[in-house]
Amino acid sequence: MLAALAIRGNEERLARRTQQQELVALFAADGMTLDPALIPTDTAVSTYALTRDETAERKAAAFLLGDNLERTTQGGGIYTYTSQQGAAAFRDTGSFDAAGSLSQENAEAFCRDFCKAFSYDTPIFTLDETGSGTATAVRLWNGTPVFNAAVTFTIDQGRVLSASGALLPETGAETSSGQKPLSAFAALTAFQQMRHASSSVVSSITEVSLCYELQSTTAAPMALVPSWRIVTDTATFYVNCISGTVRRA
Repeated sequence: MLAALAIRGNEERLARRTQQQELVALFAADGMTLDPALIPTDTAVSTYALTRDETAERKAAAFLLGDNLERTTQGGGIYTYTSQQGAAAFRDTGSFDAAGSLSQENAEAFCRDFCKAFSYDTPIFTLDETGSGTATAVRLWNGTPVFNAAVTFTIDQGRVLSASGALLPETGAETSSGQKPLSAFAALTAFQQMRHASSSVVSSITEVSLCYELQSTTAAPMALVPSWRIVTDTATFYVNCISGTVRRA
């Protein structure tokens, strides 16, 4: 049995190496550089349906507006929280926005603390000499980035005046789409086909990694669908693992 497993393992490695070489040659024929070491061996992560977490929404509202909150229902799945500091609206699709005097001082610490508390990546600050500008961070779900679920803070002279983006629950139910998700090889092939059709100018691939895409449908207001993130020397592209759709960031 061990010998059979070893033979199978060698055959799989050989098949993968051959597939890598063919893909690298395909890209090279188009004048594009692809290092075979960049092609992940991971299989695509699962699709998840998320259920709204009102406790997390209230916690986020309290972080942004203080503890003395009043909640009202606007209809259409919208809850609004208000306090003397401002107001925040949360939707069943995961999106939210808040405005007011969210922080009185140390805006950078405020943004970092919010991102740490609600599972975002480290925020990136774009500020001028007056301490005005924005901070943005991508949501991480089980450590994997959700490329279209971020939070953005507006900062004016060291004070946070607004926050908007996606607030997602920490857990979800694994679902099945009825089809096998695209592998990294298939995603790169789909990307190459899109590049041909759109005449996108690309000369090298610099990164290929898994991520999620937040989607909203009538059946599932919040769903996380796996995607492949393909970073090139000119732009970043995302390949949906279920539909095969390629989109440019």
